Amino acid sequence: MVTINIWQQFKALFTEGARVEATMTANNGNGTSQAKLRDGSVINVKGESVGVGQKAFIQKR
Repeated sequence: MVTINIWQQFKALFTEGARVEATMTANNGNGTSQAKLRDGSVINVKGESVGVGQKAFIQKR
């Protein structure tokens, strides 16, 4: 049985430098935030400079 990491699958959807719009749902207090994507999925991202409820572009590095 092969285990596939869902995060690796998600990252593979984007080309290098691609941006996705997201709405911040939480600042975690540890240098990361939660962001809700347009399809309703929630991801953790680096940074806490965007406030909860505000929109931001998430860019793959």
